[in-house]
Order: sequence, then structure tokens, then C-alpha cells
Amino acid sequence: MPPKRSDITIDNGTNAVNEEPKGKHGSPNMTPVSIIATKRDNKRPHSDEEIKWFVQNFTSGLVKDYQMTAWLMAVCLNGMIDRETATLTSAMVNSGRILDWSELDAITVDKHSTGGVGDKISLILAPLVSSFDGIAVPMMAGRGLGHTGGTIDKLETIPGFRTDLGCDKFHDVVSSTGLAIVSPGSDVAVADRKMYALRDVTYTVRSLPLQTSSIMSKKIAENPDSLVLDVKFGRASFNKDTDESIELSKRMIQTGELCGKTTTAFITRMDHPIGNAVGNWLEVLECINVMKSGKGPKDLVNLCLVQAAQMLIQCGAVPSGTLKEGIIMARENLSNGKAYGKFREMVVSQGGDLRCIDKPEDYPRAQFKADVIATSKGFISDINALEIGHIGVMIGAGRNCSEDAIDATAGIWFHRKVGDRVEASDAIATVYTEREETLNSAADSVFQAFSFSEVPVEPEPLITNFVTKDGVSNFSMSIFED
Repeated sequence: MPPKRSDITIDNGTNAVNEEPKGKHGSPNMTPVSIIATKRDNKRPHSDEEIKWFVQNFTSGLVKDYQMTAWLMAVCLNGMIDRETATLTSAMVNSGRILDWSELDAITVDKHSTGGVGDKISLILAPLVSSFDGIAVPMMAGRGLGHTGGTIDKLETIPGFRTDLGCDKFHDVVSSTGLAIVSPGSDVAVADRKMYALRDVTYTVRSLPLQTSSIMSKKIAENPDSLVLDVKFGRASFNKDTDESIELSKRMIQTGELCGKTTTAFITRMDHPIGNAVGNWLEVLECINVMKSGKGPKDLVNLCLVQAAQMLIQCGAVPSGTLKEGIIMARENLSNGKAYGKFREMVVSQGGDLRCIDKPEDYPRAQFKADVIATSKGFISDINALEIGHIGVMIGAGRNCSEDAIDATAGIWFHRKVGDRVEASDAIATVYTEREETLNSAADSVFQAFSFSEVPVEPEPLITNFVTKDGVSNFSMSIFED
């Protein structure tokens, strides 16, 4: 059944969210300036009618970009109450099409990450979870911007791979293959696409209400049965500490649950790059290696396993309902080749060339490379993910603005991780780029991003908390021990 356009209602405790705005111009006193002033002065919350009118008319063009920008800054400064956030999310969802999976003979589940450096989890997670019978993973993902990488940019390094399928083709691919990873269509959460473009260039990204409505409007429009969130904190995250990430998680979970979708979140550390690779094709290559062998860097594999386990639990696929059993099940399908088989199916169904998947050694290499060399023996105590992300932009692996082109082959491969022992003259990383003029300075900057210790160092726990609608619990990494 093709996707349909039907309104999503978020029950925010009032009936007003279900009401249509009163005409094109709303009530006689409702204007863009009056709504901006209401949030600027912060004497009262917005009414539901005001929020819906403002979003609807911004989508249509009546409310101008500069007026939306002023309002976004006012929200950043003065915040929103829960009812306002719920109404904003609902209005953004209903600004475009909403996917319908009701005739799919499978339970649908998705995940969302708030973004990081080396965050390639979705490339393994989607095929891993969909390799289980009766489960489909329809995933809309984003592009990289600034120091954070984007799933869509990574997949598009595969020759021929299409992420711009549109809603109808997206539906067809998921129906036949059990998964697809696509960029949101131009007709999905239209208001969010326009609003985020403004937020990115006006320093209004870091706002819990705006983050919640942006993330959840796309996921609710995508319309899976349930959702798992990977909410990051740390120096390379938009949220700098666990408290802020937990608060964002609670808001997104509340929104998801109000839409009838089981929603949970893991709070994860984003201080060091995830896995060994940073850079678009290099990260695809690392994921191929993990799916072929069932093995890889502990941080990368563990993040994939725990999120897969929770997704399986929410689909009712884990007999005991425990995370431990879900991890065992996920590890089995990662090791036995089923996840890799699903990945190959996805590549074919989205037009990609399997030759570079089956023989990645034939993929074009960056023209220039430089090894980063340790100057003394000891232990690696830190790799600054934020600095690594900025270096990635410098060498062409990332973008400063949405119009920037991406170099598929640029990136950094880490030969050592935090906690590893090194000897003087060991290669601890390699920088790849097509920009010869940046090579030496990039290699020097990568070295500066490392810190060393004379005594052994134990990495801090990667996952700190698990959040559900019922509350927050501490997470123990011992669950991964056999």
C-alpha cells in the first residue's frame, strides 16, 4: 500500500491540537510579529492555534525566513513547555506526507542517533535487525554537517546507490527487502526541513524543544511501530553532559509514546571517535569488514549489538525479553553472515554496485596519505573526537555548509584506540585526502588530538544510562561479557 497523507495527532493533554487553524491568517490579532513577540516576551505559552498557524504559514511561505529565524532564537532563549513542544512536533509532522506500513507483513522499527564522529552504527544495525524474520527497518537518515558525519553521505560513496527514492519507492523497497535507508523526501516533514536549514546557520540548533520536534517529526512521519534512540553526550556531541542528554531523551520518549510508539533511549559517550574509521567510504569499508567477519572494534560492535537487542525486544522477538538474550541473538546474526547478506540485498535494491562491496580492495584510493607516528612509548589516554571531526572537514570528508561537496575517499584510519599501548615510531593513524595542501597540517593536527599516558588507561564506559517512559536506569557494560 503506498504512503498516504493523513494527520498525526499528539495528545498533549488538550483538545486544541486537534483543531484546525482558523483560516489562512488565523484570528484577527494573529500575525507573525505577534507570535514572535509572545515567545520573546515569555509572559505566557503559545496557544496550540498559534503554533499550528505559524508552522502552516511558514511552510506555505506566508511567514518569511527572517520571521521564523527570530522566533527560533526566542525559543532558544525562553524554551517551551511540554504542551508547546508536542503541538510544534504535531504541526511539523502534518506539514508533509506520513508513511503507512499497515499492509506490510512485518513489525517495523527504527533507530535515531543524535550524531557523532565515526558514527556508522546504522550501516550495520539496519541490516542486522532486518535479518530476523518478521521485522522490517524503514530508516530515514541525514547528511553530515560540521564535525558530525552523515549516514546518507556514507552510503552514497557506493557507486550507483540511491538514497533519494521518494516515499512510494521507499515503501516498495522496504516491502520487498525488509529495509531501506533513504534521505527524507521533499514531501516529508516539510516544515522541519525548512526550519533546520535556518537553525543550522543561525546558531539555534542547541535547544531541547527544537531538537525534540525536529528529530521526532521526521521519525513520526516515517511512522515505524517503535523507535530506539542513541542520545549522545560529550565533547563531540550537541549535548555536553549526561543530564542534558537524559532530558532530551525524556522529551523525545514522551513524544513518541504519545504517538503510540514504544520509544526508548541509550545515553552514550561521544568523546572519542567510534570504531577505527572516520570518513565516508572508510566507514563503509569498516562496516563491510565487521559484517563479513562478525568482529570489529569493541565500541562499534557493542553499540550495534545493544541497540539491535533493544529493537528486537520492542518487536517481541526476544523470548525472555532481556537485553542479555537480545545481545546473544544479535551477535549470532552478525557472526553467521545474515546481516551482511541483508546489507547486500539493500545495496542491490537501492541501485548500488556490489563489486565494491564484495571486493572493496578495488575501490579507488585517496591520492595522498600520511601516517601519524607516535614519538614515545606509553598508552593512549585520549583521542579528541571533536578535533578529529574538524580535521575531517579540512581534508574533505565533511562539509561546513550544505552546498559543500564531499570527498568519498578522504578520512582518517586509527590503528590504535584509547587504552592501547604504543611504542615510539608506531603508526597510530593514517590520513587520506585528495587535498595535498592539507595533508601535512592534517596529520600534525591528528597527532595533537591524541593524548598519552605512561601508565595503563581504562576507557570510560561507552553507555551510561537507559531511558524509558518509566524512568532512567544506570547501564552496566558488564552485559557484554560472556
